[in-house]
Amino acid sequence: MSIYHRSSRAGAFTVEEAIRLLTREAASGTLDRVACDLVIRAAGGPPPRTRRPAGLTAREVEVLRLAARGLTNQQIGVELSISSRTVGHHLGHIYDKTGRRTRAGVAVYAMEQQLLP
Repeated sequence: MSIYHRSSRAGAFTVEEAIRLLTREAASGTLDRVACDLVIRAAGGPPPRTRRPAGLTAREVEVLRLAARGLTNQQIGVELSISSRTVGHHLGHIYDKTGRRTRAGVAVYAMEQQLLP
């Protein structure tokens, strides 16, 4: 289906149809993602989901950001109220998902993916 032509029926898109279409077109790169998100929000749609690269969880991104700042596992644990062992598990998942094997490597990855504030 083209965003400019509807062959299935005449008339305007419903808000839900328009949101699905804009989301799909933005994901494919046909339309600018930021512009589509703004149009969706202006139409009363939900805020865009936060995209995280490599399938990282929100917690893994938090750990990654703190590790990139040079904090130790213990310091990260204190900051996030989790054990340093749990931090180590998160870092292991981060290494696996990003294909990087060192803290420096994941710090560079965080910069490349614009995950750092």
